[in-house]
Amino acid sequence: MKRLFFDIETSPCLGWFWRPSYRTRLSYDNVIEDAKIICVSYKWHDSDKVETLKWDKKQSDKKLIHDFIKVMNQADEIIGHNGDRFDIPWVRTRALFHGIKSVPRWRTLDTLKSVRSNLKFPSNRLGDIAKYLGLEVQKMDTSFNLWKQVMAGDKDALAYMVEYCEYDVLVLERVYEKIVKFVPAKTHAGVQDGGPKWSCPHCGSTRLVRNGTDVTRAGTESQKMKCKSCGGNYRITTKQYAKFLEYKIKNNC
Repeated sequence: MKRLFFDIETSPCLGWFWRPSYRTRLSYDNVIEDAKIICVSYKWHDSDKVETLKWDKKQSDKKLIHDFIKVMNQADEIIGHNGDRFDIPWVRTRALFHGIKSVPRWRTLDTLKSVRSNLKFPSNRLGDIAKYLGLEVQKMDTSFNLWKQVMAGDKDALAYMVEYCEYDVLVLERVYEKIVKFVPAKTHAGVQDGGPKWSCPHCGSTRLVRNGTDVTRAGTESQKMKCKSCGGNYRITTKQYAKFLEYKIKNNC
């Protein structure tokens, strides 16, 4: 299955205001330049290389958006941290702005949603989760000065921002690999790769063992399964379990 990890960095809006204040309220009429996507970094799960698309010399993200949508359309599942509320809507909105007629409803896995719903970390920030899980995290300076330098056309600052964005993608992938067996699968890897419904939804393996039966209050049975390949736990219907047994008998396994 083709999994795509990605992260974006965006510019601030530029506008007119009377005085600086945390509570300053601005009408859209005060905005003189809309926010854009500065860069998007991405990595395929089976690749060692992180790729990055940047806005052009005129600080336009039009080509970036066109090119990244082509990349996204190749993915079976797109993974981001807060991707469903931030990164994906940003891509869709900038596509609309640039006159792209439509984009697909990509299948996504938002690691922030997954950890909030299924786990209890002290902090749900990506870097903090990585530290909690014992992953080495490089501290990088990302103060607002960096954004101001990028907006001013500083090439070194842009290169540093790209490095920061690419590093976040690497951290995202490592965190995903740590939590994937502890959160529900969003895409059935087995079916996606042409396998049966009873195969492991995490990795697609057919090397399974039954771990008991689960019965609801209404009396509906499901079979608890454990994958021998990746260690993932999941449930299948009793009907699918019967097909699994047929497969084992047929293949003498």
